[in-house]
Amino acid sequence: MRREKWRAVAGCVALLAGLSLGIPAAGASAAATVPALRWTDCGGGFQCADAVVPLDYDEPRGPTITIALIRKPAADPARRIGSLFELPGGPAQSGVDVLRNSPPQLLALLSRFDVIGFDQRGTGASRPAVDCRATPPSFFARPDTIDQRAYADAARAYGRSCLKHNRAILPHMSTANVARDVDLLRRAVGDAKLTALGISYGTDIGATYASMFPGRIRAMVLASADNVQGLVDDPIASGREQSAAFEDELDRFFARCAAAGPRCGFGGADPEDALDTLLADLDRTPLPTGDPARPKLSGDGVREAALHAMYTPRRWRAFAAALTAVAAGQATPMVDLLREHEDGAIDQRFAVLAVDQRFPRSPVGGYVQDAAHAYRMFPHFWWVNGLVNLDLALWPVEDRDAFRGRIRNPDWAAPILVVSNTHDPATPYAGARQLVADLGNARLLTHQADGHASLTSGNPCLIAPTLAYLTDGTLPPEGTTCRDDTDPFPGTTS
Repeated sequence: MRREKWRAVAGCVALLAGLSLGIPAAGASAAATVPALRWTDCGGGFQCADAVVPLDYDEPRGPTITIALIRKPAADPARRIGSLFELPGGPAQSGVDVLRNSPPQLLALLSRFDVIGFDQRGTGASRPAVDCRATPPSFFARPDTIDQRAYADAARAYGRSCLKHNRAILPHMSTANVARDVDLLRRAVGDAKLTALGISYGTDIGATYASMFPGRIRAMVLASADNVQGLVDDPIASGREQSAAFEDELDRFFARCAAAGPRCGFGGADPEDALDTLLADLDRTPLPTGDPARPKLSGDGVREAALHAMYTPRRWRAFAAALTAVAAGQATPMVDLLREHEDGAIDQRFAVLAVDQRFPRSPVGGYVQDAAHAYRMFPHFWWVNGLVNLDLALWPVEDRDAFRGRIRNPDWAAPILVVSNTHDPATPYAGARQLVADLGNARLLTHQADGHASLTSGNPCLIAPTLAYLTDGTLPPEGTTCRDDTDPFPGTTS
């Protein structure tokens, strides 16, 4: 009785808080029509469906959009627990493609669930999908040499094109609206509470859902976790932390490469000096590639490939080999690495980040100064969180329904399991610790490892407690730590 009374009081407080901040109450999704899902076979043992959801949850009976879904039905139906939603990364990563391409052994571990993936609103196969029909100014522009006015004009022109071609959906792309969609999808599959696995940006969706819909979670795992509150409230500082983490991971690549010697094969005793020399040479004289899509390989192309390589040590050997080839005048291996990571979702990522994150109302010169500071501090990855912040700050629309409350998971709700690598370049470990502190009712499972992938590493030390939590709610003991001793440069040389 006491718990039910507290739940009623908490619900009233949440409602009043939403009204005072101009945020529609989470219950706005309750007024929307629950989608009727018609699952059809779409090959490989998967089923696909489209869900019709409100464009604007302030008008739950108004215009609608379509969310693309895919599911792998439970392989053990006799012991089926319910549905498990995979919350997509990115933003704008195709959850449909991720599930379809999941390793069979991973899906076998989740055999007691219908595993569901989806493309978040405005992205992938969901409709409409944001397409700006324009290109943002180059992230690689050197902030100490650019024409500030020309760069800002180009950023505004890109935003205007986005608004012109996506006028209906652009003001409704916030993570909060994705969370509202998830709550409708949960109801559509008949689950009383949500079971979910979010990785990377999927942790933003999950933490936002927990905060907007307290008590509606059965079990939630947030892996490779963001500092969700920090990204919203202070994206400039969060960006600096991420750039620093990428630089740290590149330093670790240099150290492991040097220690591996010929098994790495690049740069001898000083791979860092070798890379910086190579970048300087390519900045002066790009290398012809023979590829019409990318006729020349510049230093910035190698910097982009380095970013992708830092996401997992499993890419380090191929990256080192590509660097060795470039040093010998062969561009093809590096171009092949770059091609692997082309996804064409930049417009859709902008559409989410620009309305989620609260960029300060600083003059153009202030953003350029911040970018110049990043250029000095982060010599290989300044561009990841440099002038791109100005592009986002000049975005032409806001989402008035973005979540502006505090990230939290009340004590009376189901606890959340957060999993993080200690040397994650994309979502730094310190951010995961902060997320646990902000949520309050959460447990951190630490993985002493490099790279952005935690659960996808397949480490049994991580997988076993995660599965135990998802199936029966058992959390790993406080302070549980796993370790990955995989050699990124295995084998011997001839």
